[in-house]
Amino acid sequence: MKNSFFLFAILLSVFACGNSEKSNSDKTQDSSNKPLSQSPCELLSETEIKNALSIPTETETSMKEKNTTFPSCFYKWESITWLYEVMNGHMADYAAEMSIVQVTKIKEAQYETSVSYYKDGETIDGIGDMATWSAKKTQLTFLYKGNLIHVHAKTSADTASNKTKALNIAKLIIDKL
Repeated sequence: MKNSFFLFAILLSVFACGNSEKSNSDKTQDSSNKPLSQSPCELLSETEIKNALSIPTETETSMKEKNTTFPSCFYKWESITWLYEVMNGHMADYAAEMSIVQVTKIKEAQYETSVSYYKDGETIDGIGDMATWSAKKTQLTFLYKGNLIHVHAKTSADTASNKTKALNIAKLIIDKL
């Protein structure tokens, strides 16, 4: 009886160790051997971001990483502002901002659900597997290699400029994934 219990314990520990190594490596890498746990804050350098957004290199950047629901990175440039209407003719300064949210292991149906909330969604060709721009949200959402990426770029009051800058950031991210 002792021998069978001892053999059972050894087999159980071998099986458990083998599975834990497999599951740990599965959690940290995908088929391209890149870490899945990479933060969106690590995708692009500050210099790459500033160049893509036409922000002077000497401009101070505040960056916050959050991982509440999905890994997210928020950038802000307080010294780059423009006036916008808050309510009934009351104006306020709006600071330039950008954010990147990355969700891994996403399928096409999940992407479609994500962009269904864009009432003004515009399909964009040539960005990832599929992409949609929302002028109202100043956000580009795209799917690439199972990664759903939201790029919010608002660096001026000009919607066309914000769209171009979000596209610039998306292209840089695609090059990194």
